[in-house]
Amino acid sequence: MARPPIKALFLDAGNTLFTERVPRVLMYSCIAHEFGGHDHPEEMGESMSMAFRELPQSIGGNFRFSLEWFRHFNSRVLTENNVPATQLDKAHERIVEVFEDPQTYTLFEEVPDFLRELAAMDLQVGILSNWSERLPLLCEKLGLSQHVQFVIASADIRAEKPDRSAFERALFRAGVPASEAIHIGDHPSRDVNGALNAGLRVALISRGSVAEPAVPPADGIPILQSLEEALPLLTTGSGQANHQSS
Repeated sequence: MARPPIKALFLDAGNTLFTERVPRVLMYSCIAHEFGGHDHPEEMGESMSMAFRELPQSIGGNFRFSLEWFRHFNSRVLTENNVPATQLDKAHERIVEVFEDPQTYTLFEEVPDFLRELAAMDLQVGILSNWSERLPLLCEKLGLSQHVQFVIASADIRAEKPDRSAFERALFRAGVPASEAIHIGDHPSRDVNGALNAGLRVALISRGSVAEPAVPPADGIPILQSLEEALPLLTTGSGQANHQSS
């Protein structure tokens, strides 16, 4: 039985549409030094990794990746890197400023042309990302919003990939069932497994930036080197789906 045509495309943001010009850990380490702490990227990287693993999804009612959640995250990692307590608020505000600045990021080379080609297709296109509530504004500043119907940040909806509810919110916004949607992202667990568990078709974009091993081709997941390689999937209805999901 033929699968229905694809009517909606959901795109991850970071490492799918754009990336940071300077590695995040280096920016954090530089800001720590600016406010009286150490400039030791390796130690900062360890602090950041441990904080992401250990901090709860919600702190004081503030959902992960929200600005207030990041205040707790930043306070912890900056303190561990010797930023004085009296400088923590200022350092946090500096971090927020840097990561809200569109100049911090660069679009991948093929993204503008890819989005223009999508405009000629009868698709609902949305951005779905684990990000702070400032993602819609950032996408607007990066020139992405004009090419999509919606931008969903996990901090806004209080649900994050790979949770099924995050994908269901995108499906609701697009007005299509899971069987008519495809999600493209760079993370094997958050993007690929999350989308499959929600019943969507999926493709993995591999830009060599994720430490987790890529999904093996034997699993039938299309692995893209560029978003332009997704265009045939959108017209032929390819892309792996979890046929056990509703």
